[in-house]
Amino acid sequence: MSDKKVNGILFIIAGIGSLVVYMLIGETGLLSKAHTEKIAAYTLVTIPLAFMMTRNVSRNTHIDAGLLMMVIGLSIGLVSDAINSAEISVESTLIGGAIAWTGWSIMYLGYSVTGLGYLRTNLFPSWLSWALVLVSFVMFAFLAILSPEQLENNVDSIVAPLWMLNSLVLVIMGVFTMRRIEEN
Repeated sequence: MSDKKVNGILFIIAGIGSLVVYMLIGETGLLSKAHTEKIAAYTLVTIPLAFMMTRNVSRNTHIDAGLLMMVIGLSIGLVSDAINSAEISVESTLIGGAIAWTGWSIMYLGYSVTGLGYLRTNLFPSWLSWALVLVSFVMFAFLAILSPEQLENNVDSIVAPLWMLNSLVLVIMGVFTMRRIEEN
């Protein structure tokens, strides 16, 4: 399988993987919360991998900075989810919730910075790079500005639609990545 096909598949998994896990496994109660979070973490790791593979095709400082922010934010978010899903005590849920939104907002800011880097390349059409910049920055802004209580109360009305828009952009990036014509 070619690198660009693997890269495209990683973008598609990054876009729909966690949605599928949370909706099919988490919401149905097939597995415990801890197991669901663990499986979601495996799909979320595809995010920096997909972006990293495009970095190797065309490099610039914005792509590098955004990738670093994604890795940091994803790490914080995954630790937060693991703490939250452990369900050891009320304190673990409070601790997990206290750090979750900061980590996830940093990750989406990283998407946005990377999108700015993509605007300086020919990896994606400029409309797709702008879509990545805009939808991820809006997600970042909501996660960074609203309090944890406001976010928890608006997960279905604000966070979920923005999450799905960001996921859609990643899936489209995956399709474009697989169809990209390699330059020699």
